[in-house]
Amino acid sequence: MKKTILFIATVLITKIAISQTVSVDSAKFYEGKTITVCGKVVDSYISKGEKKNVKLNFDKPYPETPFIVMIFEADLPSFKYNPAEFLINKNVCATGVVKIYKDKPEIVISSPEQLIIK
Repeated sequence: MKKTILFIATVLITKIAISQTVSVDSAKFYEGKTITVCGKVVDSYISKGEKKNVKLNFDKPYPETPFIVMIFEADLPSFKYNPAEFLINKNVCATGVVKIYKDKPEIVISSPEQLIIK
């Protein structure tokens, strides 16, 4: 079990280390690629449905935001802080695979190690 966890951690760290850093406006050109996107979190949204997922909007409030970080409710316990509140007005870099959802590029974050607060 320890070897499996070590292997997964090594793969994640390697992916993060070799990922390319781009601006929030350029993220849309990297769909399907692992990159790091840096910008300012200007607002957040906690979904009203059964699951309390968190969306972090970068550079402009929704719906004009050029980039979103999504954190699913199941992953929130791994954070020592409330991302929806703590990250507001902070410059943050998020690393992960870019997906286009409702015409907006986003990265789904599953662990706090994928975020760097600058």
